[in-house]
Amino acid sequence: MKKLTSFIILFFLGCIFSSCPREASTTYKTIKTVHVLLFSFDKNGMFPYLDDFNKNELGIGIYPDSVSERVEVAQSFPLGNEVYAMADPHQIIYTNAIESLNVITLCDFDTNHPAGSNMNDILLILNGMGKTTKININDLSSQELYLKFASTPQNDSLQFQITGKITDEGDFTAKTELIIF
Repeated sequence: MKKLTSFIILFFLGCIFSSCPREASTTYKTIKTVHVLLFSFDKNGMFPYLDDFNKNELGIGIYPDSVSERVEVAQSFPLGNEVYAMADPHQIIYTNAIESLNVITLCDFDTNHPAGSNMNDILLILNGMGKTTKININDLSSQELYLKFASTPQNDSLQFQITGKITDEGDFTAKTELIIF
């Protein structure tokens, strides 16, 4: 009888300790500034490829460069559910986004886009699977963007100035590196 009582007590203690609440946290990130990157696709369609630029497959990446973070830690009380489901106890929430963009070429791109021209008309959004779609570049709500040019440059030098707006932070301006083919 003592063995059975000891086993039952150990079993219940094990259940109680295995379902003890763990810490869960939420990180709130606020984009302050962005970084831009002119990139190319390699022969297999991989990006960003920076070693040797493929003039026929070019894109621009816009992603957070400086963010402020606020972390909130809380105890979760799953009442035994934690034994069965080990969900990620950490989540990231962005409090703002890139709202709009204008991509201006600083070098002659082609006959339709001399230096100083807006390039928004030939930009496509690039998703994580490599598919491109048309976008309204001035009606965005994204934390990072990957854009692809729908046409090929006709000149040997490329550089772009990207201006836009970040929610609650205001306007930004960034330049890509000068690339000479």
